[in-house]
Amino acid sequence: MTARDILDLCLAASSLALSAACFFTYKSKHDIVRKQNRQNAEAEESLQSVKIQLEDARKRLDNLATIDPLTDLSNRRGLERILTAEINRAKRTGAPIVGMLLDCDDFNRINDTLGHAVGDVVLKEMVARITTTLRPSDHAARIGGDQFVILLTETQFAEALSIAERVRLCVAESPIRNSNENIFMTASIGVAQLPYEVTSVEELLSLMRHALKISKATGKNRVSSGEQCMVTNGETVKKDIDIVQVLRQGECFRCVKHAMFRLADEKQFGYELLSRGPAGPFEMPYDFFRVAMESNILTRVDLRCLKTCIDAASALEPGSRFDVNLFPSTILDTPIDTLVSFFPEDKSIGTFCVEISEQQFIGDPSYLREHTTALQKAGILVAIDDVGFGRSSLESLILLEPDVVKVDIKYVAGIAVDPQKQRLLRRLVKVVQALGAELVAEGVETREDMEVVRDMGVQYAQGYLWGYPN
Repeated sequence: MTARDILDLCLAASSLALSAACFFTYKSKHDIVRKQNRQNAEAEESLQSVKIQLEDARKRLDNLATIDPLTDLSNRRGLERILTAEINRAKRTGAPIVGMLLDCDDFNRINDTLGHAVGDVVLKEMVARITTTLRPSDHAARIGGDQFVILLTETQFAEALSIAERVRLCVAESPIRNSNENIFMTASIGVAQLPYEVTSVEELLSLMRHALKISKATGKNRVSSGEQCMVTNGETVKKDIDIVQVLRQGECFRCVKHAMFRLADEKQFGYELLSRGPAGPFEMPYDFFRVAMESNILTRVDLRCLKTCIDAASALEPGSRFDVNLFPSTILDTPIDTLVSFFPEDKSIGTFCVEISEQQFIGDPSYLREHTTALQKAGILVAIDDVGFGRSSLESLILLEPDVVKVDIKYVAGIAVDPQKQRLLRRLVKVVQALGAELVAEGVETREDMEVVRDMGVQYAQGYLWGYPN
């Protein structure tokens, strides 16, 4: 090997070593960069996690500051925020806003005789009743003890009075059961139109306290306003109109129909016949039945509604199925022969079905067994309405052996995207099939929900998918 060859080998080796050194240097730097990027990503992820935790903590602290822990309503501080936001919005839109101050009547007596723990239970039950009567746009707050403020947004004053009356009736609707004792609750309410200049909760309260004092001074369990426009015990809706007398006479009722469909072919097979009262704040059954219940004329009003609906059936398609509603108390209070006589002897008009809401059962439903059997013997179908999935539902179905079972709307609406509702309904279908009864899904509002209940074996349905009551 010549010197030249040795020199070339040395140069090649040096070049190879230099290349290797460059490669490892590059790789080392690349690894460092990758490691740094990974560390940066982990740090960013950790930072985001900390931010989320801090935001959750801030929200929890905010809730502690603005939410009443007993009732989950806004407290005074939360009400201040709501009031500011709603007044500013009302200024922009020009919409009216009305406030209600509600005070429980003789609530100290409950705390003194039964204890504060029972008092807390009563307050929570009362709040649950109140919130069911309010709209999503309304706000309720507990401002201390047994006093509550309700803000009604975009509400005319006359409408606010009728809403306040519904709230009052809802509170007094039925006793709250505590072991073997029934606790009767009522509330006095003051209503005031709010000017846009209101800036604080104390100003808000000062506007409503005078009206509340009127309610307290004139016998409690009343709705009053600062202008002395009063709705008292369900007897005065507006000037010179006695709603109780109107309901007692029974000439004010009309019938609307809601179609029912066979799911196999989506063909209409009948109607649920629904009552409507006098035009105005007590037009809907939810409202005028409360007045009737409080005035001890529920059975009379219920039977007048039944007669109105049965009379309307004769003008509809012959041979249809007609579902009508009755309170369990009406069925018990009315001699069965008298009740059967309300239904036409002419069977060509169609088949009638009496719906009894499970929500209105009190205790063991077997007390209705004799009466429902008599209706069935007279050729009138019996349906259990508003059926849920609790123990009481199963008892009702087994004891009363209904011809028809109607599933409560809250277990049907949105069932297409709710696996839990699907599992519950699937079980109920099996129970109803074992009883040999028809199953009707109420509250079907979308085609997706309709397809799910149909595929589960539900035979019939009704709901806004096919139209509203008219």
